[in-house]
Amino acid sequence: MGVGLGPCRRHCDRDGPRVIATRNQPEVCSTAPRWILDTNVVIDWLMFNHPFVDPLRERVADGRLVVLTHQPAIVELKAVLGYRQLKLHAARQADIFSRYMALTTEVTLPGGASDKNLMLPGGFPRCRDRDDEHFIALAYHHKADALVSRDNAVLGMASRVAKFGLTILNVPQAIRQLTVN
Repeated sequence: MGVGLGPCRRHCDRDGPRVIATRNQPEVCSTAPRWILDTNVVIDWLMFNHPFVDPLRERVADGRLVVLTHQPAIVELKAVLGYRQLKLHAARQADIFSRYMALTTEVTLPGGASDKNLMLPGGFPRCRDRDDEHFIALAYHHKADALVSRDNAVLGMASRVAKFGLTILNVPQAIRQLTVN
């Protein structure tokens, strides 16, 4: 697996190559899994550098895993990095944020989608924590291979969203999946 250049299909199924626009390459054809990481997982990955996320770190670095993000996630991360409890100086906040932006691929929700209307299908379950719904919408609309979360409200939705083709994993499940594949 990995990132490869070549003929790409714009509208591909889950098993086919995907067109990924990165900051350095406008179109890259990738068969790498595409994951959404909630903010707590991003903090583990980029701020605390926990060794248990080394498989994630390695796969993102070498292109075997693509992490998708969008504006609501970017805004949330920037706000969380500024939380007083984290005791991060401005330079450290900027470093973490810069690495996040460099290591992720920013995408958008479909036209017409907004915080009030995430354009999810009828019957799609709602998250008890409305602040996390944008991660779920991002994963759904971009057919992410997984949404990785540490949030109990999100994790509690796993079986209910599975019928809509969405996979939600906790961190140990995600790491296990990376080390098996």
